[in-house]
Amino acid sequence: MKKIKLTIITVNYNSAKLLEEMVNSVKNSKGIDFGIKIVAVDNSDEDLSNISGIIYLKNKGNLGFSHGNNLGLTKAEGEYVWFLNPDTTVDPNTIAYMIRYMDTHPDVGIATPKLVLPNGLLDKNCRRLFPSLGNSLKHFLKIGNGYYVGGDIDAEIEVDVIMGSCLLVRRELGDKINWWDEDYFMYGEDIEFCWQVKNLGYKIMYVSQVIVHHHHGASSGLKKTSEKLATASKETKVRSTLATINAMRIFYKKHHEKENMFFVNWLVYGGMWILEKIRLMTLNS
Repeated sequence: MKKIKLTIITVNYNSAKLLEEMVNSVKNSKGIDFGIKIVAVDNSDEDLSNISGIIYLKNKGNLGFSHGNNLGLTKAEGEYVWFLNPDTTVDPNTIAYMIRYMDTHPDVGIATPKLVLPNGLLDKNCRRLFPSLGNSLKHFLKIGNGYYVGGDIDAEIEVDVIMGSCLLVRRELGDKINWWDEDYFMYGEDIEFCWQVKNLGYKIMYVSQVIVHHHHGASSGLKKTSEKLATASKETKVRSTLATINAMRIFYKKHHEKENMFFVNWLVYGGMWILEKIRLMTLNS
């Protein structure tokens, strides 16, 4: 039996069918000369026990993405951990290429392959800048690239933030930052994770040579790319919407509030409140 080098952790929320497709794509990977463990944590009421090839952990309800990942880590082995959402599938050569890439680039702490949406376009969330007042304002006003990294999507490039839905990290670094910050229920936790690893002096890389396919938003029900697959209730959509804004508040408070004057903070928090109300009104319309 091959020694485990990689643990894949996935957090399921009402996406069992997609999860099975993800697991099968991992099993069909080529060029693998090491052992892989797949740990699936269920945050919903689904029974995943019929999916072969996984270690199945049942959570005590939906305690959030960070909590689910941290629970999965209790079963992790090997040098690397890859957090991979159920609504993803990996191309046959992706896993072998990415592990070889990490082995040969010791200065890289976190990496992601190119994430491609069902329409064939890049999921721009896989290559982002850390949020600041400037690039966040540009993002919401749709000016330039906002907090997305521009340039050639086929070029390997260092970035600030990649998606928690497809995040490959050295296990030793995750141990150093105490893994996922459970102040975040969902959304924003990947920004925090990347912030902490980058502060250790490691690079975060977008590796364009290989692909993971991403439906994006199958659990939350908020994304057009996966609206036909999503089974999310209106309650889940509202909770997801609130979580996105709350993640902004948490990150800003942790990393930017102290450096800005009171009136700037007042404007920022006020803008978040307005954005939250607009999104909730859109959901209810």
